[in-house]
Amino acid sequence: MNGDALLQNVVNIFIIAIILEASIMAIFSVSALKNLESNRAVESTRDILIIIVAFFLCYKVDQLRVFLRTGLNVPKIIDIAISTLVMARMTLFIRAIMARLKGED
Repeated sequence: MNGDALLQNVVNIFIIAIILEASIMAIFSVSALKNLESNRAVESTRDILIIIVAFFLCYKVDQLRVFLRTGLNVPKIIDIAISTLVMARMTLFIRAIMARLKGED
């Protein structure tokens, strides 16, 4: 297994996760959506939107697949699914860090 390629793929996904979280934050910070309370429905909608966008990004952009060029023979759809989940989790991690920096709960 090529660890350097795996690490580079994870770093690429992390960078895209930062961009994805920034774009989702921009969508949900539009003044028309600011009046919505931050309840479970809004959070669930946000999480589903992140997973859908992450899936299509990983499906269309081969560079965002975790096991690309690592030497592991993983089926493409499983690689895409794992990459989607990694990107979604990194996006949620970035959201938690941003919330702490802002002082939100």
